[in-house]
Amino acid sequence: MLLSLLAALVAVQPSELRAEPSIQPPEIPKVLAAKGKSVTALKAVMTVTSMYDHGKSRQDIKGFLLYRRPNDFRFQGVGPGGNSLFELVIKGNRFELYIPAEGRILKGGKECFAKRFPDVAEIEGLIPMMLLQWKDARFDRLLARDQEKIVIRLAYEGKLWGATVEPKDLFLTRLVRLNPKGDVDLTADFGGFTAGKDGWLPRRFEVQSPTGGWKTTIRIEKLESNPFLVEKNFILEPTFSPKIEECR
Repeated sequence: MLLSLLAALVAVQPSELRAEPSIQPPEIPKVLAAKGKSVTALKAVMTVTSMYDHGKSRQDIKGFLLYRRPNDFRFQGVGPGGNSLFELVIKGNRFELYIPAEGRILKGGKECFAKRFPDVAEIEGLIPMMLLQWKDARFDRLLARDQEKIVIRLAYEGKLWGATVEPKDLFLTRLVRLNPKGDVDLTADFGGFTAGKDGWLPRRFEVQSPTGGWKTTIRIEKLESNPFLVEKNFILEPTFSPKIEECR
């Protein structure tokens, strides 16, 4: 299992210990969780490019994201002319997906949603980790440390992750997830960090599933942390009475 993780983290050198000495690896999850506490909500414009079946098909979507801690999520995808392609709301363990062109709402549990739309489900699940909401993350071990990166293994929500951070500012640059067999089943690379209060929030990231055969690249614009959001923001309001379909 450890060999699979090390291979995915790309040429790490555990013997190189020349990074910033002020931070001890076991402290990293706690330090980052404290930083992530400052973000309780998020608003952004996102451009999403997805490739499926190992590059055989591709989809580009522009959309608007709303997120409220701990697990309220809304994403509206729009077409080239600005028309709404879909609206997705996830609250707790339930979801609703409104497709105006079909006049229907697909709804059900998150487990069913993950089966129908695995890439979207994985990205939605990554947002708390991207925002460093690691209150219950548990440090496991140091995997590598040098002048360019610190790589630690941690347990979070019942799964093992490899987390790569930049030594100076502890920007989270990479996440690797292991499945129960010890194989890498998800990678996420983050970038586009800036200076300032919210500079540690990535402006782009790429998520890839080696086993699922898909890769999604997301570019973030007009990022706003802690916007004023109310319950109405996470309730669908279709223009017409849609057909309701349970996810199976």
